[in-house]
Amino acid sequence: MIEKVKDIFLGNNPFGRRNFLKLAGLSSLVTVLPTFKTKSAHARYVCNRNWWYTRDVWSTADSENKSAEYCTQHNLETSSRDDDGILWSNIDNKWRKYEIRGLSQEFMNWGCSERYFYYDERLDTGGAGPPSIMKNGGIHHGMVATYGNWVGRGDSSFNINIAVKGTALCPSRETILDLLPVLEQLKIDDPPDRITQYYEIMRGVYSDPNNFDQTKLLTLELFTQPTSGPLYDAGYKETHTFANMMANPICSIGFLQQEHPQKNYFDPDGEGGYNDFDYGVHYEVRAIPKVLHCWAPDMGNEYDVFDYENAEDPDALFGYWVNFLHTFYHGGRANVSAVVYNVTEQFFNYPHRGIRVVPPMPTTM
Repeated sequence: MIEKVKDIFLGNNPFGRRNFLKLAGLSSLVTVLPTFKTKSAHARYVCNRNWWYTRDVWSTADSENKSAEYCTQHNLETSSRDDDGILWSNIDNKWRKYEIRGLSQEFMNWGCSERYFYYDERLDTGGAGPPSIMKNGGIHHGMVATYGNWVGRGDSSFNINIAVKGTALCPSRETILDLLPVLEQLKIDDPPDRITQYYEIMRGVYSDPNNFDQTKLLTLELFTQPTSGPLYDAGYKETHTFANMMANPICSIGFLQQEHPQKNYFDPDGEGGYNDFDYGVHYEVRAIPKVLHCWAPDMGNEYDVFDYENAEDPDALFGYWVNFLHTFYHGGRANVSAVVYNVTEQFFNYPHRGIRVVPPMPTTM
């Protein structure tokens, strides 16, 4: 019986699914979709896993077409986001409208200071070379909480998950387009001090919070790969985070700053700024995640890199950017799927008690 029910909800027996819903009195769960999504109505079901497709993609490196798996988020509509600041996300089988908002200036100052401090420390080594110790926590290690896929991977009874992801502030489109030629040429030239020059460039970027798009954060979905990927040996090609985002595109990201003192390079008194942020600063950002799969048709037609120049989706530029930074530092091809976190709310959790600061809470008279 369990297998029959699973087949019904996986879409293997649509007729059976309709009857099952009627018999179980669950028909009310099937919501009316906005007109722009009726073509993908099958995605309404939170336990649907039919998001994988296959197509041939040209590999410039190997001069041949390669068969590539890609995914599509049927339950997310972002086409009006950049025009009117609105996107639609299907959460728990119901289409909901979300307004995109900017992170607070305090958050941006903290995030930029934290990364500026990181690059500054790596450059201030007395000529001994960059330090080998990686700074943990802060803006780079967001704790991403997701929920949603009832079927999951079959390795858990739960549909909730939390994972530490390498997150980043998102430079503005103009900043990225200015930086890319410089960094790409630096990678090609590969001088002995390539990494030192990279640190200097990135420190300069983080010296001004205005270089960044306050409505977005970025990460790589590094461990969701085709069947040859790093999870395949364990029997899975997807992370729990990925499966949840594909079923319910919503997430909450926690950021914790443990180090003390933490320099503030952008303190409001304008005196050059070495005032400390409070010890244990804890921010929470709630966002709608958009998965940018490297081989999806609207992401271009190149197997080896995120082909942002020929992509239909303007977010492909952000996918290429976060890929490029990763490959610049760690090597490999720039074709790992990425995620754009579209910011909807922000909380300041510590030292306060979970106060919403974006959008601000209404004041009471």
